[in-house]
Amino acid sequence: MMEILLNPAMLDIYIVAILAALSCSIIGVHLTLRNRAMLGDAIAHGVVPGLILGFIFTGSREVFPMFTGAVIAALFLSLLAEWLRDRAEMDGGAALGVVFTTLFSGGIILIEMYTREIDLDASCVLHGLIEFTHFQRMDLFGISVPRSIVSISIALFINLSALLIFWKEWKICAFDPILARSMGLPVRTMERGLLIMVAVTTVSCFEAVGSILVVAMIAVPPTIAGILCDRFGTMMLVSGLAGVISAMIGTFSAIHFVDSNVPGMIAVTSGGLLFLTVIFAPHRGVLPVATRLFMWRLRVAREDLLAESLQLSNSGGKFVSPGLWSLSGFAFLQLGFMGYLRNGTPKGRGERIAVTLLRKRGLWQRFAADRLGLPADHLEEPAHRIEHHLDEALMVMLEHEENLSSPQDIDADQNLDAGKE
Repeated sequence: MMEILLNPAMLDIYIVAILAALSCSIIGVHLTLRNRAMLGDAIAHGVVPGLILGFIFTGSREVFPMFTGAVIAALFLSLLAEWLRDRAEMDGGAALGVVFTTLFSGGIILIEMYTREIDLDASCVLHGLIEFTHFQRMDLFGISVPRSIVSISIALFINLSALLIFWKEWKICAFDPILARSMGLPVRTMERGLLIMVAVTTVSCFEAVGSILVVAMIAVPPTIAGILCDRFGTMMLVSGLAGVISAMIGTFSAIHFVDSNVPGMIAVTSGGLLFLTVIFAPHRGVLPVATRLFMWRLRVAREDLLAESLQLSNSGGKFVSPGLWSLSGFAFLQLGFMGYLRNGTPKGRGERIAVTLLRKRGLWQRFAADRLGLPADHLEEPAHRIEHHLDEALMVMLEHEENLSSPQDIDADQNLDAGKE
């Protein structure tokens, strides 16, 4: 850590990577919620001709002319994609793919034709020049600072300010655009504003980190946040945190371990974080979901064994233990270890669980036969599945329904109705 702080060039690389990842991951949340994460990819590639045309017409690589050209290209991309979708009746994704690939290809051709004499080529567009951040400087209030830090900081400030000012409006547009229109919100204008913010972010990050990292940070950290979070505010925070972690780990790995391209390593790191999230996320992760499903099936197997053993014990039958290499066998071992089942007979808490389960089964069977009119001889198998889902409140309700349907209550209700007449 001290080596990073004492090395100005390395510190500038970390700052640019963190600012770029944070700026892209925050704006990417809105695109992800609108199922338009690939719009960031489209804009990141589609603004290339705007960048090059800005340079061609002004002869300058300063931020303002290139930013202007990129915004115009982004708006043109969006308008053309919408026109193809509405007028040519194309699928929205297909229209976007056609437009951005065409514009990006045109941009690469312009690079090869007009920028041969400067350090701007296709590889620069793809992965940027973050390693040279410390040497590309500008004077700001008499202080020499890296140009990329200034431009990305401005983009981050614009994103944060716009998101905070229009927090509620953009949130409504993201989750329920029909409601937003009914409330009189200028949905189309706000979508255009979001598009401009994506263009600003893309242009600001382009020179330093290139299109690969821009696309990755717009799509991957918000996806991680969407898996982990259910609320918009926490999703925004987690997305920014995932972007910062990816930037720090990716930059550190690229410099000290792999000796590779920094933006590419950051993108790979974010992909690794997404993979870990998909596997280990507490609520939606593959492993926790599989664990909860296994524990549920194990509980069902334990309860079924207890109920079966109690029935056999009451009827004088002999309980046969299941094979050990099965879920029921593992449940049988658990019951024996906990002392719930001994010599094929439920004991203590195991007996209480079995009695409760059989009670649930009987209540549901009688309710289904009496109230729902289902044939009694077809209820045994469904009862074995439903009994495990009945909680105490449902049992009380079923008992109440059973008491109301008793003959004495029916006669009393009929006498009361006759008295009223």
